[in-house]
Amino acid sequence: MRNLLLLILSCCISSVHAQVNHWQRFSDEVFKQAQLEHKPVLLDLGASWCHWCHVMDDSTYSNPAIVQYLAEHFILVREDQDKRPDLYARYKDYGWPATIIFYEDGREILKNSGYQAPEAFLALLKGAYTTARMMPPAKVGAANSSYRTKKWSLSSAAFIHDNFLSYLDMEKGGYDMQQRFLEYDGIAYALQRYHTDQVLQKWLQITIPQSYKLNDPVWGGVYQYSTHNGWDYPHFEKILSIQARYIKIYSDYFAVTRDSSALLQAVHIVSWLDKFMRSPSGLYYNSQDADVIKGVHAGDYFQLSATARLQKGIPDIDSTCYARENAQLATAFLHLHKVLAVPAHLQKADSILVALQKNFKLANGGYLHDTAFKATVALGDVLYTAIANWEYYKCTANEAAKKEAQDCADYILQHFTGSNGGLFSFISNNKYLPADYILTENIDACRYFRNIAQLNPRYKKAGDDIFSYISSPAVLQNIIAEPGILMAVDP
Repeated sequence: MRNLLLLILSCCISSVHAQVNHWQRFSDEVFKQAQLEHKPVLLDLGASWCHWCHVMDDSTYSNPAIVQYLAEHFILVREDQDKRPDLYARYKDYGWPATIIFYEDGREILKNSGYQAPEAFLALLKGAYTTARMMPPAKVGAANSSYRTKKWSLSSAAFIHDNFLSYLDMEKGGYDMQQRFLEYDGIAYALQRYHTDQVLQKWLQITIPQSYKLNDPVWGGVYQYSTHNGWDYPHFEKILSIQARYIKIYSDYFAVTRDSSALLQAVHIVSWLDKFMRSPSGLYYNSQDADVIKGVHAGDYFQLSATARLQKGIPDIDSTCYARENAQLATAFLHLHKVLAVPAHLQKADSILVALQKNFKLANGGYLHDTAFKATVALGDVLYTAIANWEYYKCTANEAAKKEAQDCADYILQHFTGSNGGLFSFISNNKYLPADYILTENIDACRYFRNIAQLNPRYKKAGDDIFSYISSPAVLQNIIAEPGILMAVDP
């Protein structure tokens, strides 16, 4: 009997071990393996803070039928989009978790957004595998899509302006979309016209107070967004880049309107950052999870007092520090310093910039995204470090910051310039992951180069070239509320 029980236990243990997905990292080697085994590659791209990523792990990727089918038919790859700026740039429009399935030679078979229940996911996998078995060889020498240039005109400006207006919700505030959040360029554009455009003034007066619902009333820290076409259904993850965005927005809103409620919101965010997110290095951690227990919705938790929350525990914090997000936060602290003139905010920005230069800067002038990932350099890390240093120079007249801003600009022009005048999102070192363009980065880069144009004629030309790209018909035909292009005309 004892031997029988041991045999049963051994079989159970073997069965448990068999029901495990064997994940690899995204690399050239994965596709070499795929070609040897004639299998498609599945990339599961998520984030440490992502609630639905946790749910999909628990319900879908742990399902025995899914595990077995994946093991037999796919090469499995898993990455955290926060840690991989190249994959983020390529697939950010698909949300997290994103499921991308590749043919063995790297061609994409499908890109799927969000949580998938087991039954639907198994059907998706089977369809993708069938497609992979029937795919013809890749065509050699296929032409890349080109960007037709067109002279900037008043009609182009009117089109962008009208496109922006078409997304405004004049009753609830924000954009008339299922998700409610604030985007910096939309608010900044409206603030430029606050005293001359009654429609945009009214929209701001509705939007800004509504957005306060996303700022955790207990600890502070802005939730990622709200769903259900309103402001009362937040997704509770708190992400560093979003905190930076809202601090800038509330500071700028106060500067124009003198509405102190916005300033109080900004200070509340900073309080949470300093309490939960600041690292000993002076940098700030990347995110705090939405869930106290992975995969279990934490809406009730965020209704509790601080004391009651602490009794239940604190949602996990991703203690990785990234260059791009910290540079954006440094800029946000400088915006807050301009309106409050509190030395502590200037010091926080200074500490971030010093730490970035010490720990993330490469010998050739670029900046890493993450000190643990050195396979590529991303435009965002260099660009937003440049912008932060330029803003610091404008606040302090610090010549070292001015030089760093210029050095970053030179690096960008040397390593990221595309043939169409735009800037690539990252330096591609993987033939299966070609570099792409991120419009928001190019808009910010255009404004940056035009802001520093007086320092070097090359910067003026770069600003003009990037503007030709972001205002080209191929770009404009796909825009969704991008008034930052108009602000790049006259930064």
